[in-house]
Amino acid sequence: MATGPSFGNAEMVMLAATLLLSGGLVFYAAQSFTDWRREEDDTGVEALRSTVAGQNNVALVVPEGPSIDALAAAVGLQALCSEWGVTGRLFAEGPVTGEDSKTFSNIFDLELTVIGAATDSLTDCDAAIAVGGGGAVPRLSNNPPVVAVIRHRPTAEENILTVTPTDDGATSTTVTHLLNDEGVVPDQRVATALLHGIRAGTREFRRANGPNDYEAAGFLHAYADLGRIEDLRSPGMSGDTFDVISDAIANRERRASFAVTNVGAVPSVSALEEAADTMLRLEGVSTAAVFGIHEETIVVSCRAEDVRTNAFDILDSAFETSETTGGNTDAATSRVPLGLFAQVNSDYEETLDMLIDASTRKALFESFESS
Repeated sequence: MATGPSFGNAEMVMLAATLLLSGGLVFYAAQSFTDWRREEDDTGVEALRSTVAGQNNVALVVPEGPSIDALAAAVGLQALCSEWGVTGRLFAEGPVTGEDSKTFSNIFDLELTVIGAATDSLTDCDAAIAVGGGGAVPRLSNNPPVVAVIRHRPTAEENILTVTPTDDGATSTTVTHLLNDEGVVPDQRVATALLHGIRAGTREFRRANGPNDYEAAGFLHAYADLGRIEDLRSPGMSGDTFDVISDAIANRERRASFAVTNVGAVPSVSALEEAADTMLRLEGVSTAAVFGIHEETIVVSCRAEDVRTNAFDILDSAFETSETTGGNTDAATSRVPLGLFAQVNSDYEETLDMLIDASTRKALFESFESS
């Protein structure tokens, strides 16, 4: 039996914040959190159960270039589906690009199928659930039909179950609540994935929306492998990525709290994403956009730490004609194909680079200022 004084909800949150800021994690081990229950009704998990139960295979679909939060949430939903006797299979709308997300996928041995490379594999699924992200919900040509959306961002969808609590700072928080509401005790793998997803999605609780994130993390702490989480927090960095980050810092231009930079040709989209994350650490910068050329496409990665700024909206407004813009409030990516300009003679490459640099910076700053 736990001893000592009992805390109210507000007191527990204040204590959590204090210990987190001081680097402590002992708070999470408090026995009172192992018996935590969300102080809301469980209509979300009941609706999801009635939607999913009875299916054989359900596709759990994360966005292209999925965040750690989206991947972790999918792992948690896979466990929830298993509790209901349903096989949950992991899919992504596009490749996993971020180095941290690749590391996460490898460590947790995710069997993740990229839809663009294997569309036929979806035909074995009876239904699909969109997990994480903040852009459009995938339609998958209605084969299988998307029956639910699980994310911590609001979405306007008709005839689809939406579990999108805005009080949660990460989709992993939302999924942890669903598991807890159903009375499922996560195994170490699932708990570790979800706890890391919450920490990544809330940027180590700097973007926590309220007590839900702390409560969910506290619940998971008793079951997670904390040593593995520390390993996940410090993935290695390739030399190419280091060079891109160096170019991003050197070429940056800042207006107010928004920094924009051009890194030229890049070996991978993940290098852009790493550079955008790094830009947020610079003094006075709370929103950053890094762009470059990858495979005859202008790729722009935007990150926002200011709760008043929406990374997805900035890119969506700046590049209305882009081939794809995906992501959410915190992180988004846009791709603008060069088209015929990709065939420009080498004699004019410098002029083309100057035009791309000037027009992209102008579009980004104008979008930020009007947001």
